[in-house]
Amino acid sequence: MDKKLIVEKILQSEALAIAEKTKDLRVRRIATWDTPNIEYAYQNMESLDTIAFLFPDMNNSEENWIREALNVLSFYDSCITCFPAEALNEANYFCDCLIERKLESLHVIVLKMYMQSDTKSKKRSQSEQKSYWCWWRDASHYEVATLLELSEKYDDLEGDIYTNKVYPEFYEMMISEQTKQWDGTPRHKNYSKASFKAEKQNYKIPMCQLGFWDVPTGHLTAKGRVLLDVEKRNGDGSNVFLSYLSKIILLDGKHLDLIKDLDEFQKKCPELIPESSADFFILFDNYMETKNSIGTRKPTAVKTGAKKAYVRDEPKLWNKLGIIIPSGKNRYYWPFKGIKFNWQKINEILMSTGSQEDKDNNE
Repeated sequence: MDKKLIVEKILQSEALAIAEKTKDLRVRRIATWDTPNIEYAYQNMESLDTIAFLFPDMNNSEENWIREALNVLSFYDSCITCFPAEALNEANYFCDCLIERKLESLHVIVLKMYMQSDTKSKKRSQSEQKSYWCWWRDASHYEVATLLELSEKYDDLEGDIYTNKVYPEFYEMMISEQTKQWDGTPRHKNYSKASFKAEKQNYKIPMCQLGFWDVPTGHLTAKGRVLLDVEKRNGDGSNVFLSYLSKIILLDGKHLDLIKDLDEFQKKCPELIPESSADFFILFDNYMETKNSIGTRKPTAVKTGAKKAYVRDEPKLWNKLGIIIPSGKNRYYWPFKGIKFNWQKINEILMSTGSQEDKDNNE
């Protein structure tokens, strides 16, 4: 059972409703990038209490699990710790350890540990919220592969290899048309100080948020090495590599959740869908704000008109991944209808593994 389904089942459970002293538990998803070890967090729309879901690393000790759970409670009002079904002994031991430490406010839900904090954590205001999904500007799958390869190239060096080695070489490749856009053609980039500074973050943020790199240094993580191995075996232009990367973006990057939010908005408010995409995304921003699921834009961006809507680049990415049904050549927005998703393609991506079998199926 995947984590998303586990979360949905817990939120629907009678036990959690009792713990919250209500049979009608209405929650909304809230941002989690400020607490990267938390994949899912929600807010009770009645009490405004926050609920975080923690999936412990099974390689850690119970001491680390307890420390992590207690740390979660400094950000959220309650924490539900979810253990896999095969870890019954560890889950019970974790429960026993908490009881021994006189944390008697613990409530156990099957294999999920529910813990109510005695001290309410500070409520995060709207201005403190950030988007819950991975930020992405325009990096192509070819460029992701290049960044992974450069990180491996300088892996033996200490310190911040992204700043000192990887990015300078990558930027030089961009301005000399040695990196590729989504369609495989060279990217055209003219050098400027502003461009050099901006692109450094544009490429680093998604690589770190998706867990391919160590944040302070840019060294490859175990996850980054797996993706690089898929690219080496199949090629940076292969459907296998693109599908594997797309799956990580959809699941780990939580873009699938954003897609579901957008699809829900379209279905709930079909009469409000405008003719222009610009107006559509402003309305979607407003919808996401009511759910407390969107980040706050920088005032400078609003004043300069650099970005009329918060959600802007994400649909462009989905279009490049091939999970949007186009309305015309180079167009993905349907006037008065919104965005049409290719759910069959999405399902195919979610079923992909990056294996040789996937390669054979795509040839």
